[in-house]
Amino acid sequence: MLTDKQQKVLDAITEYVYTHGKSPTIEELQVTLQQKSKRGVTQYLEALEKKGCISRSSWYRSIKLKNQTWENIVNLPILWVANAGSPMAIAEENDNGVLPVSKSLVSGDESNFFVLQVDGTSMNRCEVNGKIIENGSYVLIQKWNHIVNESDIYLFIVNNCATIKKQKREGNNLYLIPDSKDSFHKPIILSEDDDVEVSGKVIDVFNF
Repeated sequence: MLTDKQQKVLDAITEYVYTHGKSPTIEELQVTLQQKSKRGVTQYLEALEKKGCISRSSWYRSIKLKNQTWENIVNLPILWVANAGSPMAIAEENDNGVLPVSKSLVSGDESNFFVLQVDGTSMNRCEVNGKIIENGSYVLIQKWNHIVNESDIYLFIVNNCATIKKQKREGNNLYLIPDSKDSFHKPIILSEDDDVEVSGKVIDVFNF
């Protein structure tokens, strides 16, 4: 059983980890909790450690939540908005926050994954893991630089703009193909002279 003040400290640590994907420092907790001294924060941390809520070491940002739920979560960056239509959104890695995702959804190096939000309806007949890519969907992207399967959906950067599509090659042409219920969406037809690259592969979709 935690006291009200101990619960407040634990909540502050949990919220920081949820928001930033890393543990807070004692100095940051001191500011958040409006404590007059670092020693006051340390005393709360000692109490939480004794009660099995956290673990600590001498390393920088070493506070670890003992709650198994949080230990299995990775905060993936939301880098940009990608068009599901014409490639108009500039592909800049803006800081749009993070999306907490279960580690079971990513394999290998977590830095090879990121999230983007879909703008448009050109892929709203397309399913990934049984889920439709809707306008506003968040898609999980694995960094990728080549096409393996034409049935997969990829993140393309076209003239520095991001779009998600299927693809097909024919002669010197590359077709970026929509999969939509809306008939006005047409393939984007590119030549080998166009500035286009594969930047990632869509491996999951989140609608909430």
